[in-house]
Amino acid sequence: MRSTLIYSISLLLLALSGILFSSAKAIEVSDLHFTELNKQQGLSDTAVLDIVEDNNGYIWLATSNGLNRYSGYEVKQYHPSDVDHNSLPSGYTQNLFLDSHGELWVGTQAGLAKYQPESDNFKVFNRENSVIKVDFITGIGESYDGDILFADLKFLYKLSKESHQIEVVKQIHKDQSFIKVIYDEANRTWLGSNEFGLSLIDKADESLYSATKVNPWGINLDVRSLHDIKVINGNYWLATNEGIYVIAASGKILQHFKDAFTSKSDEALNTLTIYEKDDDIWIGTQAGLFIFSDAATSEINGSFQPRVIYLDHDNQELTGLPTATIMNLVTDRVGGIWVTTIKSGAFRYHPDYATTRYKSVFNSSSLSEDDYSSIWGFAEDSANDIYVVSQQRGLGVINSSSGEVKFSETFSDFANSITYWDVEIDTKGTFWVASSNGIYVLRQVEGKLQLIDHVFEGLFIDFLYTKGDEVWIWEDTQGPVKLSLGYDSSKASVEPIKIEIDSSRLVPIYKDNDNRLWLRSESGVSIYSLKNRELIKNLDQSNGFDSLVYGVYETPDSYWLTTRSKGILQVDKHSLEFVKRQVRTENSGLIISSVGIDNSIWYADTTGVHQIKLPELEEVSSVPNSELNYNSLGESSAFASSEKTIYFGGMTGYNIITSKKTSSKDDLTKTLIPELSELKVFGVSNNRSNVIQRESSGETSYFSSAQNIGIKKSIALDYNESRFSISFNLLNAVYPQHVVYRYRLLGFDDNWIDNGDDRVAQFNNISFGNYVFEVQAKAPGRLWSDSRNLSVQIARPPWLHTVAIVFYCIVAFAIFAFIVRQYQIRKANQLAIKESEERLKLTLWSSGDELWDWDVYRGQVYRANTWGTLDFPQDDIRTTGAYDANIHPNDVNRVKTALRDHLEGNSDFYELAYRAKTFKNQWIWILDRGKVVERDHNAQPVRMTGTLKNIHHLKEAEEQLNLFKRSIENISEGVFITNTQFKFISVNNAYCGYTGETRDQALASYMHFHLYPDAFTEEIKKTLKAKGNWSGEVESVRVNGERYEMELNIDAVHDDDGKISHFVGVFSDITSRKSTEKELLKLANTDPLTELPNRSFFQASHQNLVRKGAQHTLLCLDMDNFKKINDSLGHQTGDILIKQIAKRLQRITGKSATCYRLGGDEFSVLMEDNADIHTVTHYAQNLLDTLSRPFIINKQEFVLGASIGIAFFPDDGTSPQEMLKNADTAMYFAKNNGGNSYQFFSGEMNQNAVRQLQIENLIRQGIKDDLFTVYYQPKVDIASGKLVSMEALVRFEHPQKGIVSPGQFIPLAEQTGQIIEIGEQVLRKACADTKRWVNQGLFSGRVAVNISAKQFELPDLDDRINKILSDIGLSPLHLECEITEGTLMESPENGLQMMTRLRERGIHLALDDFGTGYSSLAYLKRFPLNTLKIDKAFIDDIAKSNVDRHMAAAIINIAHNLGLKVVAEGVEEEAQLDILRRYDCEMLQGFLYSRPLNAERFEKLLTENQKLHTLLGHSNF
Repeated sequence: MRSTLIYSISLLLLALSGILFSSAKAIEVSDLHFTELNKQQGLSDTAVLDIVEDNNGYIWLATSNGLNRYSGYEVKQYHPSDVDHNSLPSGYTQNLFLDSHGELWVGTQAGLAKYQPESDNFKVFNRENSVIKVDFITGIGESYDGDILFADLKFLYKLSKESHQIEVVKQIHKDQSFIKVIYDEANRTWLGSNEFGLSLIDKADESLYSATKVNPWGINLDVRSLHDIKVINGNYWLATNEGIYVIAASGKILQHFKDAFTSKSDEALNTLTIYEKDDDIWIGTQAGLFIFSDAATSEINGSFQPRVIYLDHDNQELTGLPTATIMNLVTDRVGGIWVTTIKSGAFRYHPDYATTRYKSVFNSSSLSEDDYSSIWGFAEDSANDIYVVSQQRGLGVINSSSGEVKFSETFSDFANSITYWDVEIDTKGTFWVASSNGIYVLRQVEGKLQLIDHVFEGLFIDFLYTKGDEVWIWEDTQGPVKLSLGYDSSKASVEPIKIEIDSSRLVPIYKDNDNRLWLRSESGVSIYSLKNRELIKNLDQSNGFDSLVYGVYETPDSYWLTTRSKGILQVDKHSLEFVKRQVRTENSGLIISSVGIDNSIWYADTTGVHQIKLPELEEVSSVPNSELNYNSLGESSAFASSEKTIYFGGMTGYNIITSKKTSSKDDLTKTLIPELSELKVFGVSNNRSNVIQRESSGETSYFSSAQNIGIKKSIALDYNESRFSISFNLLNAVYPQHVVYRYRLLGFDDNWIDNGDDRVAQFNNISFGNYVFEVQAKAPGRLWSDSRNLSVQIARPPWLHTVAIVFYCIVAFAIFAFIVRQYQIRKANQLAIKESEERLKLTLWSSGDELWDWDVYRGQVYRANTWGTLDFPQDDIRTTGAYDANIHPNDVNRVKTALRDHLEGNSDFYELAYRAKTFKNQWIWILDRGKVVERDHNAQPVRMTGTLKNIHHLKEAEEQLNLFKRSIENISEGVFITNTQFKFISVNNAYCGYTGETRDQALASYMHFHLYPDAFTEEIKKTLKAKGNWSGEVESVRVNGERYEMELNIDAVHDDDGKISHFVGVFSDITSRKSTEKELLKLANTDPLTELPNRSFFQASHQNLVRKGAQHTLLCLDMDNFKKINDSLGHQTGDILIKQIAKRLQRITGKSATCYRLGGDEFSVLMEDNADIHTVTHYAQNLLDTLSRPFIINKQEFVLGASIGIAFFPDDGTSPQEMLKNADTAMYFAKNNGGNSYQFFSGEMNQNAVRQLQIENLIRQGIKDDLFTVYYQPKVDIASGKLVSMEALVRFEHPQKGIVSPGQFIPLAEQTGQIIEIGEQVLRKACADTKRWVNQGLFSGRVAVNISAKQFELPDLDDRINKILSDIGLSPLHLECEITEGTLMESPENGLQMMTRLRERGIHLALDDFGTGYSSLAYLKRFPLNTLKIDKAFIDDIAKSNVDRHMAAAIINIAHNLGLKVVAEGVEEEAQLDILRRYDCEMLQGFLYSRPLNAERFEKLLTENQKLHTLLGHSNF
């Protein structure tokens, strides 16, 4: 604040002393920003050699590939032409010059050209039409008298402005060189060459002097190249290959600037152009652009050293200007500077570009575009440094010159997961940073930020508000909280504010001058008095507030609230009542941040940034997203500095709007006047196209087609050129894409028409007359321009000229004479009618019609030739109501209406058919006709005569015909009638609807079937003529090209003589039916998942091959392990896998075979050719190889195999069913052999398949009839010899087949899944027997029941076992489940879970067949087992083989170490028993003790258990 005050006082003193200069501060690199014009914008080449702006505002650019004119919107190119002598000369364009008269001169390799704007072409001067020696024009200038001076490689020429003749002034050099500089003064001419430096001509005697030698002016300059001369502040500034020389008017060299360039780049010493911009001097060099700050107003002497700004590669991102050779510098009429380069095109600088700046901020030094840093808050300290808070990097400070952000190292010590959302600096210099981990409180200590305190640690704080030394926040548990920190304190003060308001969140956003706190909620704003500790006001929906408030700005008489969706609202400062609301444009989107400064509020929405003037609430300027570099601005991330610079934070960095943009509407200047560019006339005939009658001839100018009207003040159009458009634009605008226009055509519509950014005004059918076209433009931040006017005269059409009007009068007189003559003829006709009336009565009498004559005045009707069958119709008009009504009630109103219309003169005659009742009470149709034959002087009817005709028989026939016609017209089938030449003579509506033809089109055509050969149509015609009818289904095409199918019947119609007179056709559109049939056929024959032919299609195709007896081969294919994938990953994954399998099969089969999907993962392939076994073998192996490659689904690989069965016709079957069965049998043999193989069918396979099928049927019958019985084999304690347990074994006893071996039915039951039902039957019977023996006291041990692999896969196995135990009432302690080693290792983790659940229910678990599988000791340790059973394979040779003996000992030792009991299976010899007893094996099971016994025999064994124990004891067990 203190520094701002001192600065303001200094400015005031300077202003009072009269020395306040225009620039507020010296120019900096950060103030410079350039836009580019290159080939992408239409430039013909990027080597831009020269540039000028003409008086209209067009920018002309000379390039090595033609001349370009830039309007700010588009580039128009001018190139040489061999056929147009007024085109640009050939070769590259070397230089451009705009003389004092505004005429453009172009120097090229092929002569001098003068631009002619009237015709948009050039007048060329060269060796052929002038004294020019060499056509290569190297330089152009203007003499002190206004003549044009130009030079070629040796000579200087002058083109007189009066005579337009060229004369040679002088030969400048003997050798060729580029004479680039021509600067003429009153007494001398400066000439600069690229080879011979500076030369001067004394105009007094036309002597030529070199600056390296003695000359009258004392100039001594020894340089090789002179590229530019500018007079600045009374001194001559010369751009040379040795840098810049400043020469006084006396000829003394004041300064040679050399080090200023070489310190940056040695190439920069070659200076090419000089330009004075305000107080600065811009210098273009071979190494880029230099700016001598304040050099234009400084005194130049030997000690003067300018402050140099060099736009090098390091600041290219900031400025947009590359380090390139700068060829020329020129200013435009709106204050911009154009810079041309030799390789990169042209660049434009404008001060407004720097008023809106964008700076990207990154999270790391790599500056990666996907690593932007989001800016959410700003703050300013007492030294006017601006701090930002980055979401990712914490607190940083902005470098005022470069805009770079330097982030504090303090925050790098914090966790990377913390995000930062706001920053405030109180009046004591304390930094408050809101983050996802509370608020960090910091202060500057010896130039570094030091953490003082950390409050609300662990809480998410995203918004801070500061007033003085107070910081206000919202905390979810405490509500509004005030924070502060004293100078000497290291602990922040936390003071919650208790406010009783029904709102979930009250965020402090402002503290006004009356010590009131403004709190934002979702429903409005609450105002709380901190002094009185009470709520003052709620501004919510009841007050017109229905949007979230982002900011409050206070002025002397009002508060201004910026809302999210309703714009800015004004609230009275005293009453706190709503006053008015800003009117926003549509589609502006939601406001996300705002800040107030002076008499304006700046806010950001989805369209950009807007400045709203207070108190008018009018938008005075805006910054579109394009100027913001499309930075997505953040919520509440707006800030105004003490220097009135506005900052907006966004997702990729921040934007700055300087004070130049923050002007009020009163300070705005008008936009420049737009220019007209082109007139286009539409609908002009070719005979007048592009014809112009010159105004110089004194005749009116007419334009047609497209014409350039840029310099025109008026135009005249012919009467038929009333449809035209006028193009316009604001030339070379600062922001052309944001300029808006409005126009009007005075005399046609005096109201302005807003045209937006469209630059074309269109007019249609403008009537003849005189008009004035006006157009205005409005640039961003400026007022509407003055109008550009164009007078438009549209000529009268020929039919409205004087001669035409005289002709119209003559025609009118002739028409009047004709009318008089017609009246005379009418009177004569009336007399003739009266005379023939009697003759007419006689004629009607003979016709049988009843005559009537109505005397209207008397109300009497006279009848003649009456029928005697009915009274005269009682219509209450011609007759009174004395008689009963005899007109049908439905017809009475029609009769009265028709009569009244005729009586009132609305119809020429009265005629109506209606129904009347006869004396026999029958309704008949009559035709009532009449006409008023006499009227009085008031045109009222006096007499009316007419007839009554009985048309009842005609009406009946007509009704039948109408009914038939309506039926034909409304029938849904198309109907047509042709003559004998088959030309259509009648069609109905359905015909037109089906064919798309109109009735007229149909009746103009002949019957023809266009989609068939002509012979087809002729054959149908012959059939119709011979047989009289034809029917069938044909395809036709509608008018729109759409094909359709129809069912057509054509019959002949015979006349009275029996000859064919016509043909009538009836057809209906069956396209939908046919499509449905095709779709049904496709659905019936195609598998919907894979789009392969399905089983039904396979059966039909196979049946067809067998019926034809064609030799073929059938391959049946089934995927290995597909079911496991389908069950584990779901059917969706399974479906995707099936589709991929089908695609591979389709690619392999190709045209040599056909692949079908039979269902699930089953496929079949029919090879229809006579393939030998070698070909089939190769094909089958190819199938296996293809299907064994991994399938990738959701980045996961699946490896499957396939099993293929192959059958040949007729060797392996003579019917489709037999072939499929045999191929299936072969396939299953391949699968049982390990899969991923193919198998040819053989007879032995068939026998095995039949045997397996028989056993499967037996199993199914056994389950149904309960034929499975349980046998028990005892388990004996070796030490005591007692029977302590038993194993339940299933047996199958069939009434007819006898006992079926378990080795036959158990594997098959496993394969078919029937083992689950068998296992449950065995478990239930075993539990029931055990329960009975336990109750009888015969048994106290456990019954062991085998659990098959299929059963173990059941997720509810434990529930099923528990239910059986509950149903029978057996304790789980009496049950032991035996699980084989192989079953467990198929899915160890799932098995572990199921075993744990079984153990939790009290069921014992035994591992069966140990040692025969591939179990892991690691899993064995984890499994909750009770018992381990040694397989019989280890017991058989235990008494003979040391290896088996040692292995058995090791297994027993491992089991004991794991705490398991051991059961030895298959013990048949006492020697085996001795060894097991020596190894401490607990139990044995085998024939040595007992074979498996049925329940009855086992019960007897239990009763003899004591006796058996004694026997075992004497056997030395």
